[in-house]
Amino acid sequence: MDDDCAPWATDLLGATINEGQLRLVQILGEGAYGVVFRAVDESSPTSSAYPEPRQFAVKIMERADSRTRRWRYQQREVASHLTVSDHPNIVSVHDIFECEFFLYIVLDYCVGGDLFNPMIEKLLYCRNDALIKSVFVQLLDAVQYCHDHGVYHRDLKPDNILTNEDGSEIKLADFGLSTTAKVSDTFGCGSQNYMSPECIGQDYEFHPYSTEASDIWSLGVILSNLIAGRNPWDYATMNDKCFMRFLANPNYLRETLPISQESSEILQAIFTTDPGMRISIPALRERILAVETFFMSDEDLERATVHVKIAAAAYSPPGAKRLALARQQSICTDGEALRLLQHHSSPLESRTSEKAKFVICSSSDIFSDASSSITDESDGPITPQTHAQDPVKLVEVPEFGEKEKIGTAMVPVMRKGRSLPSYYDEIPPPIEVVL
Repeated sequence: MDDDCAPWATDLLGATINEGQLRLVQILGEGAYGVVFRAVDESSPTSSAYPEPRQFAVKIMERADSRTRRWRYQQREVASHLTVSDHPNIVSVHDIFECEFFLYIVLDYCVGGDLFNPMIEKLLYCRNDALIKSVFVQLLDAVQYCHDHGVYHRDLKPDNILTNEDGSEIKLADFGLSTTAKVSDTFGCGSQNYMSPECIGQDYEFHPYSTEASDIWSLGVILSNLIAGRNPWDYATMNDKCFMRFLANPNYLRETLPISQESSEILQAIFTTDPGMRISIPALRERILAVETFFMSDEDLERATVHVKIAAAAYSPPGAKRLALARQQSICTDGEALRLLQHHSSPLESRTSEKAKFVICSSSDIFSDASSSITDESDGPITPQTHAQDPVKLVEVPEFGEKEKIGTAMVPVMRKGRSLPSYYDEIPPPIEVVL
């Protein structure tokens, strides 16, 4: 259990809710506005075939005053999740009730935990084309279903994708940052590694952006996680050295990660800096299903750069990992290997790292009142974090003209010989605020 868990959470352990039907037996996780418990249904019948009672996940949030923005956040999360709850790859909402102090949302319990467990801890997707294809198509179907029903998730990441025990089935979860707005002027909404550059905003002059296209960008980072066990960069801005190298050289990902040419081309279609030109989910689904392999061949790996070989060795099936790492010892020292990996791509961090605060801002976030409807795009809570993220600085949103359109290319064409900016040079210190 997290040491920073809400003080009331431990008091609820062992308690029963919903007239004694559900007993809260374990704290599964905590976000900015709620705590998720595992609960057992004490009223469910048991038998020799089903000796254990049914289990659920229960998200509990402190009940907010109806005059506050926080109340609108809660209402929007519930409304969005209920809209898409009936899809097989989206966590189902079984019940919603409240008492004087708390709001309770009863959800599916996924025994496998989030996607990090099978992906990083069990290494189930390493060199497993069929399994990656299956789970990623499930995720695409879930996100497309959301978009078809006017819901845009805005926080797609492995933490919010839950799995069964063997990692073969997934369900999309946590609609706390979702919106019904197709075009957004809320910037810095989501988790650092998975944010699209237009959602970050600073390289787009903070123009409104497509929430649908921004979700697709996040899907690309998740696909990179599944194939290579790494993030392609820390932060998709021109201040990030790895991201700038990708902009200058579209083949950069294949030169730094052990991915196939097919994977590289798919990721390039996703990581298009013009959101209007980004691949659609139906087209992406078709290309994923047609992939022969997501992984670099042994022959290409033999000819690859040192950092590609080390990345491949670090993300290998359990039986092959020790041998692969041993082979790399003749190439460079452990210290050199670590520097290469950090220099060329971003590892997936352990969830034991310190939590950080995220600031979301928009013109209407800065100047808002309590009379807005629950579907207002301007409302954006601080994202729940389970991985360390850098704070987003508070910015003012500039005026924009009616003729200015979403989809403007983020950077001019890179000319040969143009130097790239230093890693995180000239970044002003962030300003943390409480919204």
